[in-house]
Amino acid sequence: MMPMPPWPVGGTPRPPRQRSPRAALPNAPRSPRRTTAGAGGPRAARSRRGFFLVIVLVVIVVATFAVYSFTELMQAYDQVVQLNSDRAQANLLVESGAAASRLLLAQPPETRELSGGLENNPALFQAINVVPSEDPYERGNFTIIAPSMNELGELARVRFGLQNESARLNLNALVTLEENASTLMAAAEMVDSVSDADSDAASLSSSDDGAAADSLGVSLLLSLPGMTTDTAEAILDWLDPDDEPRAAGAESEYYSGLPSPYLPSNGPLDSVAELLLVRGVTPSLLFGADANRNGVIDPAEQQNVAVDTRSVAALGWSAYLTVHSLENNKRADGTPRIHVNQEDLETLYSELGEALGSDDWASFIVAYRVSGQAGAAAADADAGSGEDRSGASPANDEANGDPENAVPWTAAALDSIDLSGGGSNELSQLLDLVGATVTVGQGDDAQTFASPFSEALVDMAEYMPALMGNLTTQDFETMPGRIHLNQCPADLLRGVPFLDPEVAEAIIEARAEQTDSENRRYETWPLVEGYVTTAEMRQLMPLFTMGGDVYRAQIVGYFEAGNQSSRAEVVIDATTVNPKIILYRDLSHLGRGFDLSVLGLRGADALSASETDRLGRGQL
Repeated sequence: MMPMPPWPVGGTPRPPRQRSPRAALPNAPRSPRRTTAGAGGPRAARSRRGFFLVIVLVVIVVATFAVYSFTELMQAYDQVVQLNSDRAQANLLVESGAAASRLLLAQPPETRELSGGLENNPALFQAINVVPSEDPYERGNFTIIAPSMNELGELARVRFGLQNESARLNLNALVTLEENASTLMAAAEMVDSVSDADSDAASLSSSDDGAAADSLGVSLLLSLPGMTTDTAEAILDWLDPDDEPRAAGAESEYYSGLPSPYLPSNGPLDSVAELLLVRGVTPSLLFGADANRNGVIDPAEQQNVAVDTRSVAALGWSAYLTVHSLENNKRADGTPRIHVNQEDLETLYSELGEALGSDDWASFIVAYRVSGQAGAAAADADAGSGEDRSGASPANDEANGDPENAVPWTAAALDSIDLSGGGSNELSQLLDLVGATVTVGQGDDAQTFASPFSEALVDMAEYMPALMGNLTTQDFETMPGRIHLNQCPADLLRGVPFLDPEVAEAIIEARAEQTDSENRRYETWPLVEGYVTTAEMRQLMPLFTMGGDVYRAQIVGYFEAGNQSSRAEVVIDATTVNPKIILYRDLSHLGRGFDLSVLGLRGADALSASETDRLGRGQL
């Protein structure tokens, strides 16, 4: 058989396979095989896959941080929402305290007393729970707190209740007091017997009106610690309507020459803080060392300024002054007092008989309106002028003012007096009835009667509450704020120019006595208890009161755990049927002001002992 050719039959012969020189060498290294993976080969492909993996990891890390940051942001927003929610609730707790105070002040004074009063009543004003909860972080209360003063007018810790604005000197009433200063100084002359105090008042009132006015307005301001005559007169210049400066005062000429000029108001103030515009008044004088305005000198405040923590002066002049005080001309049950100077004497007689419960008292008052005289001074004045106000001759006017020739008044004597013609006499004060006389009849038939309201202290103790509690000589619903005799700082009493210093100190000590005497409800109690004469009491009546119907409340809304709280100072006018808020000052930026142990805890029994201890120290 023939051997097969190296190419297919009938085809093109295939060339012989060429072997590379390297193949001929059995020990030569072999070159790498080419693949279809590309020019880079498998190692380059693996490098590209690693690079993509790094990118993916970076993206994952960035996304993780983004999610983490977003989560942190959302948590921060959640905390902000919770804090704002707690703050809003704390504000509402304060508003609840204000609403509760308004509701209480809408009640007549008698009803308030039955509830425990307004001055220091923890049951109504301390830790009043508004938001009940088992969780102390959610349990919300409000407390109404005020600085307390002892009988000597010194600071003595705190109390839970409202502050009577009448315990302060009303700046806006100073101009009115100045205008009537000469009348006040001369009031002592309306008494028959002239005591040493009467002589002093008479000599003071005999001076010119300007001096008398200055002595009253400036003297009252000078009772404030650190006050100077220059500053006192500058304050009065700021208040009075004229533009003429006092000897040491300041008016438009001074204020317009300042680097930043302005003009004085020459009218009433809207806020005590407006005094900062008056020459000589500084923040340290006005607000003292009480940096957080809580009415208490805290340990941190003591370190900043060397002050006597017992003195009201440490709180600055703002603790002595107000522009809001008013008092209702009403009885304790909320009904209007009887206006004794009304024209219809028959109606007056009927009202007096029902209110006083004594026909002798009621009949004498209407008889006095017709033909009465208020002591020797008035009788002498009428005799000098020849005026016949009693229906008797001028000769009988002389006897009319002589109590020694008078007989005791009885209601039967009213039968000889015609009430239909009205009364020619008006009472300037209810004290005009004390020791007064009434003459009935004319000529030889005239008879002088002595007032049933005698100057004997034992008699005063009986009739004075009936007079002061039911009657008024002024026909208006509210009266400008006078100074509360028992609650004002002792410095204000010492600043009254016509009150003897020893008498002032005796009154300061006496008002600390615990007594149930009804006379202590009225500003005439120093007269009834013999500390002042009738003449001195006449002068004190336009200045002092035992009432007041505008109140200040420092309200703290807080949670029993946590630090969120709200604090505000609110002034409430209760002279209307619906008491209204006339001042709201947010003090939250100055802090809570008091530890939780002081504000009070309602749910402390639900906490552990350690939590209660920490809450008491204000650490939660």
